[in-house]
Amino acid sequence: MATITQAEIKKQIEDKDHKWYCLSVVAGQESLVVENLKERVKKQSLEEDIVDYYFPVVMETKMTKGTKTMKEKKLYPGYVFVRSRMNDKIWYVVRNTPWVRIIVGAETHPIPITDAEFNSIQRQVIEKNERSELVLPYRIGDVVTLKDGNFAGTKGVVKELDPERNSIVVSIEMLGRMTPVMVDVEKVELSQ
Repeated sequence: MATITQAEIKKQIEDKDHKWYCLSVVAGQESLVVENLKERVKKQSLEEDIVDYYFPVVMETKMTKGTKTMKEKKLYPGYVFVRSRMNDKIWYVVRNTPWVRIIVGAETHPIPITDAEFNSIQRQVIEKNERSELVLPYRIGDVVTLKDGNFAGTKGVVKELDPERNSIVVSIEMLGRMTPVMVDVEKVELSQ
């Protein structure tokens, strides 16, 4: 097994190109980590070394009591991406920032993510925002009451969810038989 000399390790940590690094952080503290990093970078005069920060968020549409609401959702909770050069000083500043657990990579030096990996993450954000996935407030098996239409007041059981169409399939009793009916989410409510 070949041993790595200190000079080789030093050379590995010295990277003058800006690359994306992935930081594992305490989940829910991503924006606080970015604020802390920006402050530390400014105090250490490292603005030319650490140039960008990113934690991917997507917009999620939720139905609550018949009202659509938009909310940010972290795509990778517990991770922040930093575009930076890398050397011992930068590595020290980043990994000793409050709420940062580790810089993802080998133990002896951080490993940047590839441009292809970063571009894939950005594409995921774009695709999810374009779809703005709808999270329905119902689950299969829930008992709901239809509020509108010919079957208003009828109770049924949720059999299928279709967030793309903002609808659900409810199994209701009609003429003594269970019949599936597709309804808009706004036209039902959970039964008490």
